[in-house]
Amino acid sequence: MNEILLYRGCTTPVRLPAYEAATIAVLEKLGVKVRDMKDVTCCGAQYVESISQIAFAAMSGRILAMAEKEGLDILAICGACSGSLKINKHLLDHNEEARGQVNDILAEEGLKYTGKVRVRHLLQVLAEDIGFSEVERAIVKPYEGIKIAAHYGCHVTRPFEIVQVDDPENPTIIDQLAEIAGAESVDYAGKTRCCGGPMLAMDEKIATKIGQEKIKNVEVAGADVILTACEFCDLQLTQVQFDEAMSSTRRIPVMPITQFLGPALGIDEDRLGLGLNRIDPSPVLDALQGGSA
Repeated sequence: MNEILLYRGCTTPVRLPAYEAATIAVLEKLGVKVRDMKDVTCCGAQYVESISQIAFAAMSGRILAMAEKEGLDILAICGACSGSLKINKHLLDHNEEARGQVNDILAEEGLKYTGKVRVRHLLQVLAEDIGFSEVERAIVKPYEGIKIAAHYGCHVTRPFEIVQVDDPENPTIIDQLAEIAGAESVDYAGKTRCCGGPMLAMDEKIATKIGQEKIKNVEVAGADVILTACEFCDLQLTQVQFDEAMSSTRRIPVMPITQFLGPALGIDEDRLGLGLNRIDPSPVLDALQGGSA
């Protein structure tokens, strides 16, 4: 893979721009040119889906059709966006009636969905399109003595028969990438459970409790940092640590996997947005052989 279209989604540019910046920097370091998708809108994740399946399919279908015009696959870095685009691609590829309805809507903009592009979550690009061996060859400043806890999120790996990113019961891609960078991956209770983020709009107390339980399990396992591949999970696992119920515990840095890989690849920390992290990642960077980037 030499080039890919980045679909940023709605949340990442506004609430976690460091994830976007780190992803672009890391992929380009690994030889993949990242192009921005222009004039794209929301994928319709979750809320539109509950109201109208065709509206949901049309919102994602428009993004897919625009990528077809460019002739490039889509890179999704948001778990919810990746899930939406993959689920709707599956629908449009296998349901002729739905594809016809969506294409009638898209025709107003001169667009048509035919199924010629793939949707790739960031973890697929790193593990499959680039490959673990290429990432390993590019490491110049490995970590030493750092323990990581991987959090995969719900939408990145489920439903597997459609998204096909990693084993939903025993995902390993983040763990393997971290170990390639010199870190030690630790297992912990509830590793594949939700961060609680999707519950925020319905019951903030329950959402916070779910996230805090995961943080406590990570702490028991002795992890120095939590690595994610979805900005919603990153934001949730960060913000629950500032709740008064967690005031007596140390705060564990939460980092997108590309932000963690970046320093080990020799990328300057300013390009990775490390100064924007709400929880200081300095203790993690101090574990780099030779010091921080």
